Amino acid sequence: MVATAWGWAAPPKAMAQDAPRSAPNLPSAEDDGDTDRVQQLEERVEQLSNRLAQSEEDRRAASTPRLTIHGYVDFGYFVPNGNNGVGFIQDVGHTQFPQYSQYSWVFLGDILATAVNSRGEVASLGQPPGVARFDSVNSGGAPGFIANEVNLRVGYALSEQILMRTSINFVPRSGHDFALGDFIDVDLAEMEYVTRDGKTSIFAGKIMPVFGIEYKERKSDQRFGITPSLIQRYTSGSQLGVKVRSKLFNDWLILAGSVTNDSSGTEQFHFQSEIDKNAGKTANGRIALSIPVGEYIRGLSGHRLELGGSGEIGQQDWESSPGGILTFGQGGQIYFWGADLQYLAANFALKAQFIRGHAPGTTDGAAWRLDLHNSGYVEFNWQVVPWAGFLLRMEQRDAFVAQGMDRAYITKERRFTGGVRAILNPHLMLKAEYLANFEYGMTSFTNDIFTSSLVIGF
Repeated sequence: MVATAWGWAAPPKAMAQDAPRSAPNLPSAEDDGDTDRVQQLEERVEQLSNRLAQSEEDRRAASTPRLTIHGYVDFGYFVPNGNNGVGFIQDVGHTQFPQYSQYSWVFLGDILATAVNSRGEVASLGQPPGVARFDSVNSGGAPGFIANEVNLRVGYALSEQILMRTSINFVPRSGHDFALGDFIDVDLAEMEYVTRDGKTSIFAGKIMPVFGIEYKERKSDQRFGITPSLIQRYTSGSQLGVKVRSKLFNDWLILAGSVTNDSSGTEQFHFQSEIDKNAGKTANGRIALSIPVGEYIRGLSGHRLELGGSGEIGQQDWESSPGGILTFGQGGQIYFWGADLQYLAANFALKAQFIRGHAPGTTDGAAWRLDLHNSGYVEFNWQVVPWAGFLLRMEQRDAFVAQGMDRAYITKERRFTGGVRAILNPHLMLKAEYLANFEYGMTSFTNDIFTSSLVIGF
């Protein structure tokens, strides 16, 4: 056999006849020449193969856009039903919970229960005594239209393995006393390094969290419905730090971990500070088992079951005592732990998440106290036909939140959410939800919300 540019071929008959039959194992001078030619041909074939592979790699790189620009406009209409759109009431005279009479003010309900959009903003934060808050919507119980946000996501591929991503929200809101109410929210500014096999990524910057599953759908063009769950405030906030995520054993095992300044709470709530005021850092992690159900059960092609567990622990944000990387300051550590489940198919999804947590707070009120008891949600999404679908969600939040000895919030909230969505075209989606809030173990009051959202993506 001899090498050619197209492969291996049988030697010509003349060459075969010329070979000495009496001593087949002894090379001749003519054999040496053939060996050199074969080696030269092999080297040329290898060079051509390398050039072809490099050309294909260059072609793929050229065809992949280095700069990507995406985003959406989210426009909505909401109607509060009861309590002027406020999710809590005051326990005047400490009649319902006398055991908390040491606090100056005690409030019942959930301050973020009356959400009107995917940002989790509520119809109104009310006017409770002893505090001044930034109420971004502040409808006072009136129904109305709202430009929820304009989102711009810019990505750039520095190379095939190094990616840069940003996400910026422009939030139009009412001004007052000659001041504009509009503000800008930068919720992502990260760099990702991907290994050549595509199984491991290293992130740095303002990164997505790793706790649970809901953070994956925090944007209105990614979320099946409109509003976040009652526990989203603890799990979906961007974090400043570094993160590693890997898929192992043919993507069956998913591992993620990060070290950050802040917890995974959302920025509008009490338990997150992007810039640290202490030396302690927060350790975050998640482990998940991802099972391709369709590979084992006939008729369930593409179905996947994912079971996960998450946790985070660190020095509490807003605490100014020094602490350290592995030690905690005067207030102590904040921690959360939880479990999640996802069953995903082409046109439906079942999602569930459970969480508990604790934060000690500080006596001066700079850091808030939290006792988060059994809380979580179960959500079902079904895209019945390509243009229409619906969702059902049941959830609970059981929490005690306090600031020093001034104010305390007692939440025992259950919420039932029903929603529909219509996909009008690949860039236009219309959604509507009704949120029915119920307080248990305390006086219940009406504080429901109807909300809708028109999402225009690009």
